Amino acid sequence: MIPDAKAAAKEFDRWADAGRAESMAQGHLGVTTPVIRSWTLNAESTVLDVGCGNGWAVQALVERGAGQGFGVDIAPKMIARAIESTKEDDRYNFQVSSASELPYADNSVTHILNVESLYYYPNPAAAVKDWARVTKPGGKLAIIVDLYLENKATHSWIDALDVHVHLLSASDITAMAEEAGWRDVKWYQVVDPRPIKSEAEFTVSKYWPSYEMYLDYRQTGALVIEATR
Repeated sequence: MIPDAKAAAKEFDRWADAGRAESMAQGHLGVTTPVIRSWTLNAESTVLDVGCGNGWAVQALVERGAGQGFGVDIAPKMIARAIESTKEDDRYNFQVSSASELPYADNSVTHILNVESLYYYPNPAAAVKDWARVTKPGGKLAIIVDLYLENKATHSWIDALDVHVHLLSASDITAMAEEAGWRDVKWYQVVDPRPIKSEAEFTVSKYWPSYEMYLDYRQTGALVIEATR
């Protein structure tokens, strides 16, 4: 079933109310940091996080030297948190938007980040294509996902989530990027550096039906797709 954007927005607003914007930021920090650390940023850089949540990654990129930081998310309450945390700082721009119809001009950003949200989109390929539209020649793209075909332990999330998702492979996303006009597309995996819970510390949940699945997930790592415009 194709993911429903309105249903997803409502669900992510509920996540914002429940404080999950902050917990997701902490959860994704470990695998995102080594990816964005490789980017060269300066006052001329304009970074865009698609599916930005509370804006944590945009703020990290601006702190690393980017001159401007943009973020879009489908959930109004996520964007409200991002705006609140950066108010009166004109380096930031956060807007409610779909991932495939960005409110930015052609060739207006230098770096695009997408963390753990591609598979929620009704049309991921259209999103990746629109990202190419807004990116300047030579600009950089990084997509990071935990839920993907090769990470079998995360497949339990598909039924656990209250929104529908696509199960994409590394080759699926690579092909999307190449067809959208991105160059030098490559993929690799990054393991979260945080300590792995012991079996005694682990709690069974709908996302993690067994300790073995959790352990497999942590050992497999997140999928990263990088490309140049």
